[in-house]
Amino acid sequence: MFAHVPIDWNITTKLTTCTETIKIFIKRYFIHGNENTGHHLWRIAGGGGIPISTLESEAIRIVSKYNGTISIYAMDKRSVGESDLLECPISVFLNFSYCSSYIKENEYRLKHNTFTNMARDLQYVLKVASNRQHLKSNQRVILLGSSQGTYLLQRYLHLIENEKEIDGVILDSVVPTDFIDLVKHDKYVNYMFLDLFLRCAQDKEGCANKFEDQNPLRAAYTYKINEEIQGNLSCLSSLNTTSIEIGIKISYLFFPLVMQLIPSLIYRINRCNAQDKIVLQHFLKHTASSSLFPYNRPGYSMLVALNNDLTELWSTRDHNDERLSCEYVKGMSDNTFMAMQLMSNVYCPIQRSGVLGYNTDQYYETYPILKIQIPVLVLHGDMDETLPLPVARHFHKKYSSLNSNLTYIEMPRTGHTAIDASPMIDQDISCGWLLVISFILSPTFQPDRSCLRKISPIDFAGTTTNSQELSMIYFGTYNMWD
Repeated sequence: MFAHVPIDWNITTKLTTCTETIKIFIKRYFIHGNENTGHHLWRIAGGGGIPISTLESEAIRIVSKYNGTISIYAMDKRSVGESDLLECPISVFLNFSYCSSYIKENEYRLKHNTFTNMARDLQYVLKVASNRQHLKSNQRVILLGSSQGTYLLQRYLHLIENEKEIDGVILDSVVPTDFIDLVKHDKYVNYMFLDLFLRCAQDKEGCANKFEDQNPLRAAYTYKINEEIQGNLSCLSSLNTTSIEIGIKISYLFFPLVMQLIPSLIYRINRCNAQDKIVLQHFLKHTASSSLFPYNRPGYSMLVALNNDLTELWSTRDHNDERLSCEYVKGMSDNTFMAMQLMSNVYCPIQRSGVLGYNTDQYYETYPILKIQIPVLVLHGDMDETLPLPVARHFHKKYSSLNSNLTYIEMPRTGHTAIDASPMIDQDISCGWLLVISFILSPTFQPDRSCLRKISPIDFAGTTTNSQELSMIYFGTYNMWD
């Protein structure tokens, strides 16, 4: 279904008198026969420009598994997916100059494509699709946002004030509103690379024993130093690549059930025998940049993502601070073991151009304060590479003082977007989703934490079927190490 909303909520109070509108796309997933009985779970995607089509298989799986106890609603954020998409003919990430005329033509919409207007869209759509007057007394309306979606939900909570529109909120990999430093993304990713290798060192039989002196951390910096010392004779040079390019590719492997490949990859670079070179060539081919990042996938809007990110998530510091120059950001990214390089190579030059962005409002960098204490569940992985654990703990400390009805759970061996990045052995559902469902169904909004101890261990040794299949995909062999 579609709903029409004003481009700028600040200049209208009645939709019937609003002439400048855009369409918002909403989709509901439910079991036929249960459409009027199940709880309503509103799923807010992460990322600024990711469409809800990416959530479809997840929604179908969850609704089917729980046999209609829960209906899932998903809404394409304004200018994303089927909500009157705004995106350059060639992705702004690939050719910013080519995109400049398109940005100019759509300047008015981009200036009003704010988090606050998106939150008002959500507020309006909720009233239309999940009107409490049409729900039974035991039906709940729950909002679930992941990553950047948590930032949007906090803006929504600002707007509802004391209205009882919803029954609970779930924040998956939470973005604090008062500590926003997207500019440091690569530095955070690098911290978790070191965390991964420390865990490898602690796994004596499955990982550490593969390395000289059982010291995988030394191996992590050895390949970079070898590149500097050996120059054109280095392993990476013989493969026509560099440690920076390898770091970019490694950064896209950092999620559960795949990140265990990283130590063996470093091991092979250092050993660099004939078989290793075949494996490394396979890895380089499989991880070509076009397959790693959704530059031109249907429904994605990198333009909208940049517009929002550069305004509200880039940095809490002065944008003109010399320490945030593109040269500084580039140096910060280069001085890592793995880095996506998007902040330095794409975001920073566009941010400096001043073409994208909008004026922030009174809600920027503030936490929502409600007189009605809505139950809030926060799920965060202890291996979240985008928002490392200290960031979530900062949010917990700040927001728990404003809402006593907050439940905060740190999840072991779990990466970014904890509801998906918490797989369990021989289970068709993640621990994160079990926590979400138990929170929704609990009379007192208390999630069942028993699954936390069942989250899959990191299979550095490559003994499980899943690891061997992933090794075949990325390395061209079932054996990760030899």
